[in-house]
Amino acid sequence: MTSSAFDAEQPHEEAAVEVPTPEIDLSIYVMPFFATLTVSQLERSRRWYVDGLGFVVLATIPGPTGEPALIHLRRWRYQDLLLVPARQEQERAPSSLAPSSAGSRIRLTFAAHGTDLAQLAATARTVGDGTIEGPYATPWNTFDVLARDPDGHEIVFTSRLPAEQHDPAFAARMEQVRQQMQGTGQASHRATAPSRQGPSLPVGPGEEISGTP
Repeated sequence: MTSSAFDAEQPHEEAAVEVPTPEIDLSIYVMPFFATLTVSQLERSRRWYVDGLGFVVLATIPGPTGEPALIHLRRWRYQDLLLVPARQEQERAPSSLAPSSAGSRIRLTFAAHGTDLAQLAATARTVGDGTIEGPYATPWNTFDVLARDPDGHEIVFTSRLPAEQHDPAFAARMEQVRQQMQGTGQASHRATAPSRQGPSLPVGPGEEISGTP
C-alpha cells in the first residue's frame, strides 16, 4: 500500500495532507533520499527517463576519460535518480560500495498527483526501449502507471483516484486503520506526557512537600 492510498481516504482532512508540488525542481539541496540505478547503456537510459518519463538532467559528471560516468536526474522535489554505467562503477568502486550489476532490478514509486498519466504513458511508448503498463486503477484507490526501463528497473507513478471512483470496502478498512492509529497515538501521548504533579521536596524525616502548587 502506498502513502497516497491512505491519503486518498481522508477528504475531510485534505488540508493536513502534504502533497508534492507538481513541477520540475532544479534547486540544489541535501537530498534526503535518492536511488542509484546501474544501467547497461547510459545514453539509452537517459533518453528513456528524460524523453519518455519527464525527468530532467540536473547534472552530468564525467569520468577519468571524459565520458559521462554519472547522470543526475530529477522530476519533482526529492524525486532524484542517479544513473551510472554498471561496468565502470564496478571496476572503480570498492567491492562493498559498488552498485549491483545492471541485471539487478528495483522498483521505485513516485507521487504523480495532478499528472496526466495517460499522456505520460503514451509519450513513453513513443520513445521505446522500455515498456509501460497502465494507467490502471488499483484496489487501494490509486491510479498508477508502471514504467520499466531498458534494464528492467521499474518506476511506478501513482496518483489519487477521484473520490467518486473509490472502492467503499477499501475506504471502510482504511477508516478502521485511521482510528487504530489515532488510538495508538493518543495512548502513546498519555504514556509519555510529563506528570502534572511536580517532584516531592524532602523537608525532614518522614515529611515531604509536593511540588504541585
